[in-house]
Amino acid sequence: MSVTKLQHHFVNLAKRLNAWRGITVLLAFISGALLGASLLLDNPQMNNYQVGFILLLGWSLLGYFFIASFSLYDGHIPANASWLTRVKHKLAKFFIRILTLIFVLMVAVTLYLTLRLISVFSS
Repeated sequence: MSVTKLQHHFVNLAKRLNAWRGITVLLAFISGALLGASLLLDNPQMNNYQVGFILLLGWSLLGYFFIASFSLYDGHIPANASWLTRVKHKLAKFFIRILTLIFVLMVAVTLYLTLRLISVFSS
């Protein structure tokens, strides 16, 4: 799948998920607060949940990054647009392609870290 098709799918998905933007911030704040509390309290029962808090924090921040990056992009340009508008549109398309590649890389790293944390702490 080419970057342009992947970018198109990401933009459509992010526009649909824009209502969840606040929820991802709330989840990140809650998991960050719980992680901080578990580190400060040093309670053995809370230590069992630290991996879950870290994973929830990572995935909610990744979701927020996805929605914030791709929901604001409008791929349509009018036919009678000026040259400055066309240049800005091409720069925006280039920036969105870079964001697409960064997002795919971030998902791969987050999946790797998730599987690594689960395998380390489950044994």
